[in-house]
Amino acid sequence: MKRRFAISVAVAVGFATQSQAATMTELFDALKKNPVTQMDVKSSEYAELSAQKVKDAFYPRASLFATYEHYNSPTNLRPMSPAESIKVSGHGEPLPFATTIERLGGRLSMPIFVKELFALADQARSMAQSAKAKERLNLLEHEALLLGSDASWRYLVSLKKALAARKRSIEKMLEDTRIKVTSGRAPGVTLDKMEESINRLDIAVNDIDIKQASLRSRIASLTGLELDEPAPISQKRGVQEGEIFALKPLEYGVEAKAKGIDASYGRLYPRISLSAVWSENYGQNAVNTVPPSVSTHVSDDVHRSYGNYMVGVTMPLFEKGTYTDIERARVALEKEKLHLAKMRQELLAKTKALKTSLKLYTRSIELAKKSVQKRESLLEYAKVALQAGRLTEEEYLRYEEGLLDAQSKVFEAQMKRWQTMAQLAVIYGNDLKTIVE
Repeated sequence: MKRRFAISVAVAVGFATQSQAATMTELFDALKKNPVTQMDVKSSEYAELSAQKVKDAFYPRASLFATYEHYNSPTNLRPMSPAESIKVSGHGEPLPFATTIERLGGRLSMPIFVKELFALADQARSMAQSAKAKERLNLLEHEALLLGSDASWRYLVSLKKALAARKRSIEKMLEDTRIKVTSGRAPGVTLDKMEESINRLDIAVNDIDIKQASLRSRIASLTGLELDEPAPISQKRGVQEGEIFALKPLEYGVEAKAKGIDASYGRLYPRISLSAVWSENYGQNAVNTVPPSVSTHVSDDVHRSYGNYMVGVTMPLFEKGTYTDIERARVALEKEKLHLAKMRQELLAKTKALKTSLKLYTRSIELAKKSVQKRESLLEYAKVALQAGRLTEEEYLRYEEGLLDAQSKVFEAQMKRWQTMAQLAVIYGNDLKTIVE
């Protein structure tokens, strides 16, 4: 008996755990770990690496090389000056000419001054900042979508409970009316009217279940969590106003376009670069300056070092495509500025409307709650009047519908208030985790 009781308790606890809803804080934390957010993080990282790649062009490039070359006739390992040639010939040394040449060395190159690179680095930096701002904006938008979905789900749950309460109330009156019909004190059509009202409530509940399934799926796609009920929502503080953060990605985009013009102009500037090469050259079967019949021993191998460094200046004279690129960059900048101005105007108007709506929804909740209290009193009167025969079934059902309508207005205003607050938080760049819990 004790073992069965323990198993029952364990099962009950298991079901209770499964049906326990997560908090909004847990949902926000899960959102940050979800692939939908991590993709934006990687996009931002990629943009930062793209900016770093432009900066890398300022660093020297160094490499080693090794070659094995074979020719069908003697070839010079490196150039010789006339003085060196006379000296080698005078001492009977082999000339640096061979049919087989092995080279081992290194190369170094680096830009000293490239105007275009500086502008490209600034442009890449602005693009990386734009990507970072876009990453945060997307996170805030997903947080708002998550809060809005949870608020909608809570609205449906509350509405479903109100529908269930109205159904129980009508079913109670239905039983009383059935007694009257059975005793002949009321016509049978009154039962049909009440049963049809109950059927409409059942249809509404079924529609709510469909909508709840959709919201549950949306929350799961954002967080990876399968919830059985919506998370509770409570407000910690209001939205902190300030600059319109939602414009940040576009503002950085305008900066990047402006730097694009500078980069195009940079192609018209001279480029100064440094390069250096050093190699150790080994030749086999070298050309001898003394005939073998004269010399008792002459090496057929030769080794010569060879290197140079060079500072070069390249000055573009005319390239029509560069001037076209400058004009294209200028048009792209003007287009981006117009887009920014358009979005600024739209967001300012939207912000003003949201602030007004937030106050109105708060007022609507207060008024709707008062209406619920009045409707509940009127419904109690309607029940007494129906039983006393002073009210028809149609009139009684209208009181039931009136109370349900007043309750739904409270739930709807609460939902829209949360959704409005979430939209304002996105515009001002507020993390919803600091606003609700």
